[in-house]
Parts: sequence; structure tokens; C-alpha cells
Amino acid sequence: MTWKQCKLIALQTMFSNEGADLNADDSNQDYINAMPGKANEAMHQLAAVGRPILKQFEIEITESAARKRTATEKLTLPAAEARYKIKLTDYCPRFRCLEPQRLMLDSGGIYAQADEWDMEGDDVLVLPGNITGVYTLWYAAYPQVIDASTPDDTVIELAPEAAVLIPLYIAAELYKEDELAMATMFRNEFEDGLVKLQQSYAASGGAFRSGRTRNTTGWW
Repeated sequence: MTWKQCKLIALQTMFSNEGADLNADDSNQDYINAMPGKANEAMHQLAAVGRPILKQFEIEITESAARKRTATEKLTLPAAEARYKIKLTDYCPRFRCLEPQRLMLDSGGIYAQADEWDMEGDDVLVLPGNITGVYTLWYAAYPQVIDASTPDDTVIELAPEAAVLIPLYIAAELYKEDELAMATMFRNEFEDGLVKLQQSYAASGGAFRSGRTRNTTGWW
């Protein structure tokens, strides 16, 4: 879903758009001006308790590295006897929290869930420097930020089944002063969709993974 499609559906839900395309006029401009903030609220709820925005990052610890190297979506560290404390917000865009069930280690030809690791605070990953290999970590990211300058063709970075709920939330929030009964109905539809999103994500196995980890902090 693009930002333009999101705005159009929200306006159509509120019966505030003329025609099949987005048409801003005096009757709906105030709605359009208020949409970015409400869209951000919706996206934060959907990503936090519905379906997370998962992103991948790699950390390689190797004997061949003489110093720390950073690249897009990867950090390379030299093997060492000391432990590494890695502030994930410095390397992972929009980092919110680690998905502990998805911290994997490829070492010595074996690819499995990592066992020797810890978290300090909300965003500092502690790894032993003497275990060489490539860690693949999946983390839950904060949603993108929508504002008045966001281009219409910007793609909403949520799963499609989550993104379709954004217009309902926008309509529910913006329609409260005009049609409270309709706004309440829209909000109930949003909440019902959010519950179904939670259930479908959990049923798919997305929220949990089997295996052994030393840290049980989840994205929620």
C-alpha cells in the first residue's frame, strides 16, 4: 500500500472524497493535514502488538579481521578473548528490540540458534569474542515516520494485512467530532482487525520459535 492509497481509502471510508482518485479540496483538506500523525499512531500499534517489522543484521567474528569493519547490514569484528558489547541502535536502522528466538550462529559448518549471548539494557548485545562465525540476528524495527512532506508513492513498510488497517484507524480518529457513531464503528473494526492480525501471526509460528536461548525477552 502506498501513502496515497492509504489517504484515499481513509477519505473514502469517511465519505469525504469525490471520484475514484484522491481529490483534495476545502471539504477534506483538514482531514488530509491531520492524517500523518494518525497514520504514525496506527503503524506503531500494528508493529508493536500486531505484526512486527522484522529486519536482518549480521555480525561476523573472525580471525582474519585486523579491526572492526562496518558495511550495510553487517558488522565485522576481530576475534578476541574479551567480550564484545554491541549497541545495536548504532548499526540497525530504527531498532526497537531483538527477536531472541531468531539469533542464529553459523560456526564451524553448523547453523543453529546462538547460545552464548546476553542483552544489557534494551539494545546492547553482548557476544563472546573467542567464538568465531557469523551471527544472523532478526530485530523488530520501528515503523517509518510519515509527515506532511512524505511523497504519495511512498510504500508503507508493513505487511499488507497490517497496512490495510491504517485507513480504518485514521478514519476512526478523524471522524470522532463529525460522526461519533461511525467513528466508533471504524475503531471497533480496527481493533477487531488487530486481534485477528495477532492471532494469524501467532498461528503462523512467527511469534515463537523452538530451540534454546539464554535470553527470553520478546519483541512485545
